[in-house]
Amino acid sequence: MSLAQLRSRIPEINSWLLAAVFFCIPVQVAPAYLLTAAMLALWLIEGRLPEKLRALAGEPLVWIFVGYYGVLLASMLWTNDTEWGWRMIKRNNFFLLFLLYFSVARREHFVRYVTAFLASIALCEALAFYNWAQLHLWPGLPAGVRVEKDPYDTAPFVDRIMYAPLLALAGYLAGHRLLFEAATARWRLLYAALLAATAMNLLIAGGRTGLVGFLALLALLVFQRSGRRPLAASLLSTALIGGVVLGGYFGSDYFRERVHDAVQGVVEYETRPELSASQRIVFVVNAWRIYSEHPLLGVGIGDYRSEYERVNAVHTPQWPAGWNPHNHYLLVLTAAGVPGGIMLALVLFVPLLRAGPDDGRQRIRRAVPTLLIVICLLESYLARSNVSMMYVLFTAALWCGVPNRPVGALRAGH
Repeated sequence: MSLAQLRSRIPEINSWLLAAVFFCIPVQVAPAYLLTAAMLALWLIEGRLPEKLRALAGEPLVWIFVGYYGVLLASMLWTNDTEWGWRMIKRNNFFLLFLLYFSVARREHFVRYVTAFLASIALCEALAFYNWAQLHLWPGLPAGVRVEKDPYDTAPFVDRIMYAPLLALAGYLAGHRLLFEAATARWRLLYAALLAATAMNLLIAGGRTGLVGFLALLALLVFQRSGRRPLAASLLSTALIGGVVLGGYFGSDYFRERVHDAVQGVVEYETRPELSASQRIVFVVNAWRIYSEHPLLGVGIGDYRSEYERVNAVHTPQWPAGWNPHNHYLLVLTAAGVPGGIMLALVLFVPLLRAGPDDGRQRIRRAVPTLLIVICLLESYLARSNVSMMYVLFTAALWCGVPNRPVGALRAGH
């Protein structure tokens, strides 16, 4: 094969490599980095670099995602704990890789990317159901593929903190295909089964924040389907949310225990430092204290741990210290102050509010940032590698090849 022939085939090869990276989202990030390295090498061999760079320079999201990474990187200038700072910077590497993913993604292959993600989720769900059965029904079964972080984790590759948000988006995508894309009864049945399996997997996984994100997307999906009948949409979304929560509460002892812990943690947070919900409230309060002392530029991305230990020792010495406030907005504000907060708002809200074509994907363009806007209130999710990878990949794939349009108010049906 000549070099010219190879170069002509690289866009298709790289698109398949990108689909493989989508498959890695609920698995591990290490293979994704290897695939990305191969993608980058082929992207360079393909040539046409001036043309590619001009296309990237003309895309506002490129500047926003790189700017977000750059602000966090700049905060290293006023960070004392540089070792921890570089560890935190690495958690944001996928925002820098947005340039490559956006350049490689092909608009006509979006279905391929979503299918790769859903196929990987389906595999993980099958393994998780086996793990649940081995834990709760038939302990004599051989041990399955399971992450070893919590004895009740059922997810095969990542813990429930990262697994549940991935399930939330997968459930929405299955529901979207069910309601808007499936052309035959056979396909509708398949996506209905995947949606139900995803909801059940969320309940046995125990990731409460991911479940909240899923319920938000479920309500969004109902309104996208029945937006012209707001009362009916409100009643249906309420019924679906209630059905999922009540089904989990009465059908899973683990889920019921997690709900009780969350309620007790919120109601009695001042006296229950052993509960995660109690800890999250204190984390947020102390993080706000840190930001209040350094509102303009923050403390630097590497100094949150040490600053938190100092504030915690003064105000809440009986509580454990933590490396993040379990709220991504506060994590960025404490790290990079006002510039960080502005860039984070752009990262999340420009994809939500930006006008896009009525091409059947406009609903998904709203759903992806909606999920992150919700769950970032309860965890520092864009500093979680698998979740940030998911957000960057879907944003790149959803907006590649779309003509630049201004950010504007949402329109009916969009």
